[in-house]
Amino acid sequence: MKQTFTSWLQQLVSRETPQLVVEGKIVEAGSHQPRTHLGPKQAQPKAYFTIEISRAALTDGTARSVEQIVPAEFTGPIGLLDQFSIGQFVRVRTTTTTGRQIQQIDSLTEDG
Repeated sequence: MKQTFTSWLQQLVSRETPQLVVEGKIVEAGSHQPRTHLGPKQAQPKAYFTIEISRAALTDGTARSVEQIVPAEFTGPIGLLDQFSIGQFVRVRTTTTTGRQIQQIDSLTEDG
């Protein structure tokens, strides 16, 4: 059965882009002021977390080598600093396969 261009395009658009998911222990946390090139107004401060990664994969099931995740720093809303701290085990889902912007972060037990 021939696939029409329209149905092929719909399938392509409806596919979710894989995202990076890492698990590990927070070893550093803090805030930083992102640079902006949009005039004199400064960007809002962001939280950052450095994670000692124990597992890494994409949401499509593709495994990633922990050594490939360099730097192991992730950034998100400043309010995350009130919810997560150094020594805590977490699962971080980023917005893209290579990005470091946190889409979701969850607390884990030490054994995952």
